[in-house]
Amino acid sequence: MSDTTVDTLAALRSAIDHHRAGRLREAEALCRQVLRGDPNHPTALNLLGIIARQAGRPDAAAELLRRALAKVPEFADAYYNLGNALRDCGDRRGAVAAYDSALALKPEMAGWHNNRGVTLLDDGDAAAAELAFRRALSLKPDYAEAHSNLGNALSKQERLGDAIAAYRRAAGINPRFAGALANLGGALIKAGDTAAALEPLDGALKLDRQHVRATAYKAIALRELGRDAEADYLENVDLLVGSDRPPAPPGYASIAAFNETLIADIRVHPTLKEDWDPYQRAARHGSVAVDLLAHKTPSIAAFEAMIRGAIDAFARRLPDDPRHPFLCRKPRAYSLIVWANILKEEGHQASHIHNLGWLSGVYYPMIPPAIRDGDPEHLGWIEFGMPGYDLPCRYAPKLRRFKPENGLMFMFPSYFWHRTIPFRGAAERISVAFDLHARA
Repeated sequence: MSDTTVDTLAALRSAIDHHRAGRLREAEALCRQVLRGDPNHPTALNLLGIIARQAGRPDAAAELLRRALAKVPEFADAYYNLGNALRDCGDRRGAVAAYDSALALKPEMAGWHNNRGVTLLDDGDAAAAELAFRRALSLKPDYAEAHSNLGNALSKQERLGDAIAAYRRAAGINPRFAGALANLGGALIKAGDTAAALEPLDGALKLDRQHVRATAYKAIALRELGRDAEADYLENVDLLVGSDRPPAPPGYASIAAFNETLIADIRVHPTLKEDWDPYQRAARHGSVAVDLLAHKTPSIAAFEAMIRGAIDAFARRLPDDPRHPFLCRKPRAYSLIVWANILKEEGHQASHIHNLGWLSGVYYPMIPPAIRDGDPEHLGWIEFGMPGYDLPCRYAPKLRRFKPENGLMFMFPSYFWHRTIPFRGAAERISVAFDLHARA
């Protein structure tokens, strides 16, 4: 064995150790050192692909992983990692094909079957997803996540009794699985056993006081049970929905001039996809630029600074309340996920929540003439209060609607149900949405 080979092995072992410890920069540097000596070293390319995906660059990850597979076509782990990257890119069919290749080489990997099932479910094939989750569970019967995912697939097929049993199994295996408890609560609401839903929802909130789905589902359950005062406490629109009209950022003559530049950058953004919604944000009849901050033009960088200022000012205005799931723990540090929607005629967003955020918001750089004051149909307006995700609404919802305007921003808790009412007319409706993710 040559000194070069020894050095390569040592560098890769060290890179893997750094990666496992979360030191991504050190791991990446060592992998690139290996590639300087062997540009197509498959292990280095595979690890770099994993790191690129973790850094939010799934396109780059897929390219690296394909290079690894070109060198070693039987590299099962690279196929699996490629499936994860393609799923993040929104190429669900490509992801399933990559998972299939990985599992043909390593059929015993329960986690790989689970991820394949999640991708199939995201693609709308609940029956095929169910089979994938059952395969994972045949290999690992105590796999709590796969039981919960099986519940999701069964719920999509309206097999609520079986879904409830799957969620209960997941929570029984892992009593600290807040997501399974929240899903159980949602399934019980769908099944009409709303009183029973409160126990798992409260259990989820004991584990995670700011669990988005558990809070959103609990508000529905409370309203169904006639406990409107408690639901109003969670969904106080007057207190918890903020609006702002930020001034033009430095270097722009007016907010209209800034909006014009921002819109131009959105239209050519490298992450812009036609009629595509990779994170299930519910957009219909339009285009989505899925990650504006991945390519920061001057206007996008200015926009980020602008909304951070508005967010910080809004958070300072909010009261402290240790009992409230939104107000109990305002984040001192946060990251932002920002995306843009270009909606065409009949474009809208179905009612949804933002599962990973603390605060969500939307800014409007372009509103079409069809959206106007005094419209009894509220075409193109944003609406709060109507449950989504196929959850029933057996009560008269308390709906609040607000008219978007050029240069206007709304901010609200991520667990608030909200939708965009469809509009008519040829002009486009462009909005930039964001989630604030709390950091420790």
